[in-house]
Amino acid sequence: MTRNLGAFVGRSVPVVGTVMPATDAAIVMWNTMQAYNGIVKPEDRVL
Repeated sequence: MTRNLGAFVGRSVPVVGTVMPATDAAIVMWNTMQAYNGIVKPEDRVL
């Protein structure tokens, strides 16, 4: 446990900085797949 709040925040921010872009990428991929599946024929759908 850290005794200093600044040290705790400084150590946790890089993790947040990694998780946020990964989440954004997953959301973009999901939305792209949904849009693609709405356009193509049923036999050409992905997942």
